[in-house]
Amino acid sequence: MSLVITDLDVGGAERSLVALATRLDRSRWRPNVLCLGPEGALVQPLTAAGVPTECLNVNRARPLQAVVRLARALRAHAPRLVQSFLFHANVAARLAAPLAGVPWVLSGVRVAERQKRWHLTVDRLTAGLATGQVCVSQGVYRFCHDVEGLPEERLTVIPNGVDTALYDGLLPTPRESIGIPPNAHTVLQVGRLDPQKGVFLLLDAAERVVLRRPDWHLVLVGDGPDRGELLRRVAASATLAGHVHWLGRRDDVPRLLQMADLLVLASIWEGMPNAVLEAMAARRAVVATQVEGAEDLVVPGQTGWLVPPRDAAALATALLDAAADPGRLQRFGAAGRALVEANYSVDATVSAYDRLWSGVLGLE
Repeated sequence: MSLVITDLDVGGAERSLVALATRLDRSRWRPNVLCLGPEGALVQPLTAAGVPTECLNVNRARPLQAVVRLARALRAHAPRLVQSFLFHANVAARLAAPLAGVPWVLSGVRVAERQKRWHLTVDRLTAGLATGQVCVSQGVYRFCHDVEGLPEERLTVIPNGVDTALYDGLLPTPRESIGIPPNAHTVLQVGRLDPQKGVFLLLDAAERVVLRRPDWHLVLVGDGPDRGELLRRVAASATLAGHVHWLGRRDDVPRLLQMADLLVLASIWEGMPNAVLEAMAARRAVVATQVEGAEDLVVPGQTGWLVPPRDAAALATALLDAAADPGRLQRFGAAGRALVEANYSVDATVSAYDRLWSGVLGLE
C-alpha cells in the first residue's frame, strides 16, 4: 500500500503518518510513502525504519505535474490501496490513482477548512473519486457532512494518537533560559503563527490576564506568516512587554511542556490539535477554544477549560481561573493523561487504520 502526503516537514499530520507507517504490522502491510514535495526532515525516521520513501519534488504552482509524477510513482509501486493525507495530496491521489490502475483510494481530512473556500470546492468536486474519507475528529466529520455535503457512509473517524512514553522522565527546559522567573505562572502555546491559531486573540486575552496577575507569562512556540505583526503587537504593549516570550520553532516541546503550568489553544478552527494531545500526554491541563478536535479532548471541569472561539474576554477568564489553583491543574493534568492512555494511543490509531483498510480490501 502507498501512503501519500503533501510534504514531510515536521508537523502534526506528517508525524502522524510516520507513526502509522513505522508501526504497521509488516506481516499484513508493506507500506511505502510518497511525498509530493522535496525531501523533508521526516524522511530519515521512515527510511531508518525500512519504509521505502520517495519525494517527488513537485512545484506547487504546477498541480498537473503532481498528478503525473504521482501516477508514475504509483505505477512503479503498484499498491492495492492508497491512503492520502492533507488537501494537495488528497486531490493528487484521487486523480493519479485511476491513471496508475490503483482501485482503492482513501483520503485523510485533517482540518475543518474555514479560510480557503476554494479548497472546499475542489475537495467536493473530486471526493467522488475516492472510496471514502478519514476524518481526524468528530468535529471534522460533522464539517465534512454538514458543510461539504459528503455522505455519512463515506466518512470514517480515526483520531490522532500520541506516544505517552515520549513525555515521561524528562527534565523541564529551565525557565531562566528563556527569561522567565522560576516561580512565575507559565502558559505555553504551540502552533503555526497564522490566522487559524487565533494568536492575536490570545494576546488580547493575555493583556487582561497580566493586569490581574503580574506573575503570569506566555511562551509562544512556532513560526508562520503572522510572526512579524504579532511581535510588533507585543512590542507595542507596555502590559505584555517582558511577559510574552517567542521561541520560534523548537525541537524540545516535550521538555517545554514539563516547564509549563498549562497549555493554551486559541484556534478559530482546527481538526485534531496535536498540541493538546501532547499536553495531556505530558500531564498538563488545557485551556482551549471549543473547536474541532479540542472539544473531543478537553473535558470541562475534568481536564481543562473550553471557551467560545474569538472571545478574548472568555479566554482571559478561563486563564485566570486556571492560574488560581495549582493543585487543580495537577488533577486536571493527571485526568488528561488517563484519557489519552484510554482513547488516543498510537496503537489504537494504527489498529483503526488496519481495520478500515482490511474492510476495504476484503481481508480478514
